[in-house]
Amino acid sequence: MSSLLLIRHGQASFGADDYDVLSARGAEQSRALGRHVASTRIDAVYSGPRRRHLDTARHLREAAADAGCALPEPVVIPELDEFPAIEMLRLWLPKLAAEDAELAAAISSGNAGRAALVAFDKVTRAWATGALEVGELESFVAFAARVERGLDAIMSREGRGRQVLVVTSGGPISIAVKGCLALGEESTLKVALALANGSTTEIKWRGGETTLFGYNHIHYLPRELVTYR
Repeated sequence: MSSLLLIRHGQASFGADDYDVLSARGAEQSRALGRHVASTRIDAVYSGPRRRHLDTARHLREAAADAGCALPEPVVIPELDEFPAIEMLRLWLPKLAAEDAELAAAISSGNAGRAALVAFDKVTRAWATGALEVGELESFVAFAARVERGLDAIMSREGRGRQVLVVTSGGPISIAVKGCLALGEESTLKVALALANGSTTEIKWRGGETTLFGYNHIHYLPRELVTYR
């Protein structure tokens, strides 16, 4: 039996012009994670393609090296990219706000943090359940199939008895959990939204069968480093 240790990237720059940049706290989360995994045998490291994925992997590898553990160079897997959340918000938020009183009230409240959370929840839920016409954007079904291809490629390449670390985003991790538990679309989104930055989720696999062994572990993060956005 082999193990996938799936890591959600450190805190990025939510609300900034460029989300795909780790915050100072995100870098610290990554280093704390590196110190944690330094005591674990890791046979291979994989990463999604985004800067926040690669920088999380870089910081954790540096911290692990400082602790005496040399982790392998990450192999980039494009299929482990996140779903197009920012593009979805830009495209559909005005339409949904015109039709949804709760969303419109959150946006007009002046509370930017709450408005962002309500908007993200409404848009992604409509996307996952097929309530919105996606056009050229990736559908939930296509997103799930893409991530599954990436995970299958890793498991096929690594084979039996391997301990594999994978840095990606909440969406791809939720698809991996979906495969273990046969979750529906909305439940899968709930899994993604509950994941903390720098958290670890462990999945064991044997052949084509996957089993969830641990979800959203953050015990190695000091309380002041625990974030979800």
